[in-house]
Amino acid sequence: MKKIISCLLLPAFALLAACDKDDDAEKPVTPSIIAVYPSSGHPNMIITIKGKNFSTIRAENTVQLGGKAAVVIEASENALQVVSPEDGTTGPVTVATPKGTVTGGLFTYLPPLEEYQVTTLAGSGTAGSVDGPVADALFRTVQGVAIGNDGSVIVTDRGNNRIRRITTAGQAVPIAGATTAGYVNATGAAARFRLPWRAVEDAQGNIFVADRDNHAIRKITPAGVVSTVAGTGVSGFADGDASTAQFNQPLDIVADAAGNLYVADNNNHRIRKISADGQVTTLAGNGTPAFANGTGTAAQFRNPSGLEIDKDGNLLIADRLNQRIRKVTPAGVVTTLAGDGNSGYLDGDAAGARFADPYGITIDGDGNVYVADLNNHKIRKISPDGKVVSIAGGARGFTDGLGAGAQLNTPTDVCVDAQGNVYVADQANHAIRKLTKK
Repeated sequence: MKKIISCLLLPAFALLAACDKDDDAEKPVTPSIIAVYPSSGHPNMIITIKGKNFSTIRAENTVQLGGKAAVVIEASENALQVVSPEDGTTGPVTVATPKGTVTGGLFTYLPPLEEYQVTTLAGSGTAGSVDGPVADALFRTVQGVAIGNDGSVIVTDRGNNRIRRITTAGQAVPIAGATTAGYVNATGAAARFRLPWRAVEDAQGNIFVADRDNHAIRKITPAGVVSTVAGTGVSGFADGDASTAQFNQPLDIVADAAGNLYVADNNNHRIRKISADGQVTTLAGNGTPAFANGTGTAAQFRNPSGLEIDKDGNLLIADRLNQRIRKVTPAGVVTTLAGDGNSGYLDGDAAGARFADPYGITIDGDGNVYVADLNNHKIRKISPDGKVVSIAGGARGFTDGLGAGAQLNTPTDVCVDAQGNVYVADQANHAIRKLTKK
């Protein structure tokens, strides 16, 4: 009897299995949208649409942002990269493929960008160490740029362990250091640095260097004589006399009119002050990598990497791993200028803007703050009325052009001259770029 039942049941199971297979075969494989990044922006920006079941053949995907056609430049089953239309309007995102059409998410158009023309001032994209005319000069992982008193651009050539200058006549000339790393106080090329990060020139023509891996602040006189201002050459944390004070990978440095120096002390998560009489103190931060506004040691930073000083003596901080721009008053009161703390890319109101490792920072005479947004490969601008916009950089690469049509590769620092031109340390392109407002 069991055999008869088994014989009767087997065809039934086979029929059910066949039905299941038919059901699977008939299930629609339509596309879906999971996320749109960024969800707001300007014309001619690269937008990533993440989802499922897109066509891997680029031309088989039709995308609209707010009812306007967007050009698809890359396609995979789970992601599309498109260029936002020139005449776009705020509205839903629609993707049509041979498998079906889906609408999801909202793309918000922001006000038109100020247009900046991006050109290459010096460097060819090839790493090297060559002085001379800017057309022939070579750099290696440039890390810092600063405007000299004469309008020249001081370049911290990190990978070459050299401090160099691009003159207004278009020549790359040496200031101090050599390609061999070390810790030597001497003159010119006889001096040694170990991965210098940023530099600044004071009113007397002295250049101060945040010599990162020597954990020291160095000084170069107008005659090229290099000495140590503060730091022992060993990483650590200690306030006090400059000769015994310790730093842990200082990344940036600025000087005020009274001769005080301020240091972004990266791995100590503090902002330090070196007074004109040689005393080192902590202006803000308590050494714990975290986020907190407050006064002095009640405030917290996470790997501050960029530093600038405004006309009122306030310090502006690129608080890199907190994904924020911070402000510190001369009394040590710390507030947040821009960024919501999340890594990403979003223009708009400063409080809700997003950065991806903001690394270098500067300010112009009108109070506009410029940020080298490292992993977004862009230069961002924060206006005095609290709006964040992107002024240069699109996809990662090395291309001159207008605004988002230009390409940068992990920009690390920015500075601005008296005419409002912005200079960029374009690290992975081994180049110095120039942004000119149209």
